[in-house]
Amino acid sequence: MFRFLWVSRIYRRRMALFCEKKYDLELNLLLILLAASDSHLQQGILARNLGINKNAMLFLIDNLEIRRLIKRIANPDNRREKIIECTPEGRHIVAEIKTNYPEIVRWGLYPLTDAQIEQFGLLLAKIIEGESSAKPPLALLHRKKT
Repeated sequence: MFRFLWVSRIYRRRMALFCEKKYDLELNLLLILLAASDSHLQQGILARNLGINKNAMLFLIDNLEIRRLIKRIANPDNRREKIIECTPEGRHIVAEIKTNYPEIVRWGLYPLTDAQIEQFGLLLAKIIEGESSAKPPLALLHRKKT
């Protein structure tokens, strides 16, 4: 488990460095921008999906709005809610990232080969989706003894 956490930390550090050098953005800002580019999302849903505190999310969205990469628009179904939408400048950055995605992943997972990166991605997808027919080796939930 320690190795998995260590790899996650290394990858996150590399991605943060990439975002800072290439786009002058923190990693969380870039994640918000990528998520907002896929669809119109409410701030609360976006915060929950990215695992970011709602108060911190407001600060991050303000930062992106000041940079003119996203804009808040009123939700037509509920005027009290705001929906996040990418601006043309934000969509340009997202398009560039999507175009260069394989290179970015290769850089983040160095020194793995392309075949190893593909295998790693498949294994991670399997963990995320939980498609294994085998039962986990240990119970995931402990029952309280009465």
